[in-house]
Amino acid sequence: MDDLLSYTLLTSGKHPFEPTSTDIGRLVRASVAAWYPAFEEKEIQLDVDLPTEETFYWEADPKWMTRVLDNLFQNILRHAAEGKYANIVVDVEQELIIVADRGPGMDNSPYEHGAGIGLSTLNYMLKKMKLKADFTSNENGTRVAIGRALPKVNPEVNTMITEM
Repeated sequence: MDDLLSYTLLTSGKHPFEPTSTDIGRLVRASVAAWYPAFEEKEIQLDVDLPTEETFYWEADPKWMTRVLDNLFQNILRHAAEGKYANIVVDVEQELIIVADRGPGMDNSPYEHGAGIGLSTLNYMLKKMKLKADFTSNENGTRVAIGRALPKVNPEVNTMITEM
């Protein structure tokens, strides 16, 4: 119900959209630091690649971007904790955020499937910020890449999920 309320508030303009030049490396580092205790509690190994010397900027709402990451991290805890692994990358060269896990995959989760409102909210927010998300999921995990222009998905991506 909370997801539906959030989606309704967002789409009706009740959560203001305030884009600004946002340091993506810094924002992702802060989000990972905030979520670290929750990952640690579930004994999820975090493999992070968050460059400190380099970054890139998106014209984005920092609160909305933090909420997007919160949604992805929460999904790992809810649906992929059994995989005990999360990979979070800021790819400065391609200007991407990549979040991956070794859970059962979106179609294979033993948990009840929701109405998809959380992902609808995520996609709505990204679209408003002129960003896109590419979801790759199979029985070996899920990988989400967020960026302005996403690279073409190739067959190696599914292999990458398995090898993480």
